[in-house]
Amino acid sequence: MSEKMISTEKYKSHHPWIYVFAISIIFSFPLFLANSYYMDDNARALYGYSWSHSGRIFSTVLMNLLDLNIRNVSDISPLGQILGLLALSYSALFLTRRITRLEAPDPVSLCLCGLPLAVQPFFLENLSYKFDALPMLLGQSCAVMAASLLWDGALLRKLALGVFFLFSVLCFYQPCLNTFLALCVVVFVADCARNDLRTAWRTLSLEACAFIIAGIAYHFVVAKHFVHGSYEGGHAVMRDMQTLSLSSLIASISGGTALLNSLLHAGAKPLLCAFYALGSVYAVRKGLACIRQKTSLSIAAGLLAALSPVILLLLLAGIMLLLQNPVYEPRTFTAFSACVIFANLPFIFMKDHKLRLVAFLPVLYFFVISYSYGNALAEKSRFENARITHLTEILNDAGFKTGDDLFIYGNEREAPVVRNAVAIFPILAKLLPRQGLHDDDIFGYVMLRKNGADSREHSSAEWNTARKLLQNTNIVRNTPDFTLYRTGRIYCLTLQGS
Repeated sequence: MSEKMISTEKYKSHHPWIYVFAISIIFSFPLFLANSYYMDDNARALYGYSWSHSGRIFSTVLMNLLDLNIRNVSDISPLGQILGLLALSYSALFLTRRITRLEAPDPVSLCLCGLPLAVQPFFLENLSYKFDALPMLLGQSCAVMAASLLWDGALLRKLALGVFFLFSVLCFYQPCLNTFLALCVVVFVADCARNDLRTAWRTLSLEACAFIIAGIAYHFVVAKHFVHGSYEGGHAVMRDMQTLSLSSLIASISGGTALLNSLLHAGAKPLLCAFYALGSVYAVRKGLACIRQKTSLSIAAGLLAALSPVILLLLLAGIMLLLQNPVYEPRTFTAFSACVIFANLPFIFMKDHKLRLVAFLPVLYFFVISYSYGNALAEKSRFENARITHLTEILNDAGFKTGDDLFIYGNEREAPVVRNAVAIFPILAKLLPRQGLHDDDIFGYVMLRKNGADSREHSSAEWNTARKLLQNTNIVRNTPDFTLYRTGRIYCLTLQGS
C-alpha cells in the first residue's frame, strides 16, 4: 500500500484538534476549581526550587523562561496546564494522521486517538501539579510526536526528529518514554491492519535507532552531570547483573499491577476490560492475517501484533522495570493512554460512524472519576488547611518560635467526605496527595511552615530519640485528636488519626 496520506477535503477548512483541546480542558476543570497545592507544589511555592537535580533540565529552563527569572519558579497555574494541553492536543493531530493515514482526520477519529493522551484517570495526577504539569504535558507531547513523525520523509530528517523529541522527553519527564514505546506498538498494529508491513518494520527500526541514540546522548550530556540527590540516588539506579532476577522483575510487575487494579473495580472492571478485549481480538486477527502470508517479515509482524496486548500492559511499567527501586504512582502510568487508543483501534477503522460513538463510554467514565477526584481534592485541601491552621495556633499559644524543634508522630485524620469518595473509587486513594501530617514526612513540615510554624528537618535518629520526651509530665495540651508535649525549645506533637 502507498505510504502517502489520503486527502480529505471535508475537514481541511477548520482545525478539529481544537475539539480535543476543549474536551481536555473540561476534563481538567475540576482540578482548576480545586486550586490545591499538590505534593511537591508546597515546597516549590515556598522555595521555588526546580528539577535540574532530577535530570529534567528542559523543565527548569522552560519554567524560568516563562517567569523571566533564572533563580526560582513561581506558581502560574492553571496557565501551565492550559498551555500543556494545547501542545498535547496539537500533537494528537499528528498521531491521528499517522494511524489513519488521513491528511485531515475527521473529528471522531481525532478524538478517539487524541483524547486518551490526557483524558485518562492516571494522568489526573500529572494534571494536578501546579508547577510540574506543563513539563509533564510537554514530555507527553514530545513522546507522541516521536511516535508519529518517523515514517515519511528523508531518512536523516526522520532520525534527527526522533532523537530530538526523545531527548526532549528525557529532559522534560522520563516516564513519558513509556508512552513513546507503547504508541510505537499501537502504530505498528495499525500498519499491520493496513497490510503495510514494509512501513511498519522500517518505522519501528528507525524508532529503535532514535531511542538508542537519544538515550546515549542523555546519559553523557545530562545524567552524568545533573542527576543527584537522595531521592534520585535511591530511585534512579538501574538494575545490574547482580540485582537482575526473575523474582525482582515479578515483584516490580506486581507493583504496577496493584496500581492498575485500583482502577479496575466494581462495574469499571468489565467495562474497561471488554473494550481492551475488543482491541486485543482486533490485533490478534490482523496478526493472524499477516502470519498467513508466510514470509519471514509477515510472520514476525503477525507475532508482534498478536502479542501486542500483553506487550502494552508490560509497557505501563516500561522503563521502570529496569530500575532497582521503581516508584509506581499514577503519574508514571502515562502509557495507559496508549492502551486506551489500542482499545479504540477497531472503532477508528470502523465504517459505521454511529457505532463508533460507543468507544466514548470509557471516556465518559473517566470524566466521572475526574469530577469526583476534583471535589475530593478540594475537600481534602480545605480539611487539612483548617487542621494545620488550628495546630499552628496551638503551637504559637504554647510559645513555639522560629528555630524551635518540632517532632511529629502519627497521622492526621482523613476528611469524612474523602473517605467516602475513596470507598466508591479506590483509584482516588492513589491519586489524592500524601501531603498531610504524617510522622516525620517532609510535606507536613512544609505545610506547617507555610502557616508560620517553622521547624528544621530532622534525621531519623533525632526523630526516634525525641520519642523519650513523650511523657505525661511534658504535656501542655491534650485533646482527642492530638497531644502536644514540650521540653524547653523541643515540641512533640502526636496525632490520633488512623
